[in-house]
Amino acid sequence: MSWEVLDHAINHVRGEADRIKLRLADLDQHVGHRLLRDADLEGGTRERWEHAAAHLHSLWTVHGAFALVLDRANLVRELGGEDPQRELAFLLRGQSVTLPLDRGPLLERGLLDPDSERVTIAEAIARMSADYDKATEVISAVETAWDVLHPRLAELETMWQEVCTLSDQVELGEDEHEGLRRQLVRVGETVRRDPLVLVVEARVDTSSLDHLRGLLARTRGELRDALRMRDSYSESVARLVSAIDDVEQALRRARALRERVVAKISEPGAMDVPDPVPGLRAALLEMDLLRSRSDWRGLGARLGRVQHDVHQASDAAQECERNLSELFARRAELRGRLDAYRARAVRLGLAEHERLSGLHGRAHWKLWKAPCDLRAATRALSAYQRSLLELSGSDSPDDRTRPGYGASDGETDGGVT
Repeated sequence: MSWEVLDHAINHVRGEADRIKLRLADLDQHVGHRLLRDADLEGGTRERWEHAAAHLHSLWTVHGAFALVLDRANLVRELGGEDPQRELAFLLRGQSVTLPLDRGPLLERGLLDPDSERVTIAEAIARMSADYDKATEVISAVETAWDVLHPRLAELETMWQEVCTLSDQVELGEDEHEGLRRQLVRVGETVRRDPLVLVVEARVDTSSLDHLRGLLARTRGELRDALRMRDSYSESVARLVSAIDDVEQALRRARALRERVVAKISEPGAMDVPDPVPGLRAALLEMDLLRSRSDWRGLGARLGRVQHDVHQASDAAQECERNLSELFARRAELRGRLDAYRARAVRLGLAEHERLSGLHGRAHWKLWKAPCDLRAATRALSAYQRSLLELSGSDSPDDRTRPGYGASDGETDGGVT
């Protein structure tokens, strides 16, 4: 082998050695690697890390033997020897790297079994690459899991500290939230010691942490409400009383409007106006009882429920009032449409037509009588409209009344619901 070929080969190995040295230095200082070395792991994560650690041990062992051969090659190239070309060729291309063998348990060893094996530099580099890939795969998986889980765990621990502080402020017992504390401890142990158990199909499963976050958030919210109730009970109750009074006024308006609707329009079926006010006022009395017991947490939770109920009652009262008002608006719309059709009939000279005149009189009577049956009135209006279109020779879709719920085949109810 010529010196030119030998120099090219040794320079190539030196370049690979430099890259390997840099990668190993980076790996040794890698944060995830250092955390894994110091962590007290358990479960599947511990098992995978033990396999990775074995590959790391093999990697460093092979690297040490590889470095010895490279140092010898550099020395021969610099100082020469009896046959430097032949020795360099063996070092660079032959089985020059001596590696110790794992002989296994004593009972499985033979008396003459070899203690080492010899491989080429290329084979040594291939082994180091395989060990590096297998080790970094585990390190990367754990690091990815920790990157996702640790911030969430830190948030949970912060929330827990706030829960403890609020509990002290409202004078709750030390064991009041023991269940939450135990859950947090279990989740923390899993995140720190066995994070890979939370990795499912290459995705970090945070559902257990998210569930605990919801519990802590709800508990914290209840304690905050309790603290507010302790410090501003009178003001909170005064606001609730005012809101309930507003609901009562809205219901009073809705009931008055319902009386007008029942008198004017025959649509009473869905017009009942419920009255949640007595239940809301009874809830205030229950809150007074909780206050007398200094049950601030129960009072805070009760406050949130009553506020929600008052909000729903207010929305329901407004919706009821809106639905009732729409019936009057619908009647006015039908009356306006009948007037418009009548005006068109006059323009066409068909207003006194016997057929149209009778249909107009029927629709007019149904729309102006009290109570007005909107469905029957709409059908009468549709009949008048169709006859007008037939007699005038026009059948424009824009002139047709819109079909609605309950219309029979071939006719419409004008959208009355």
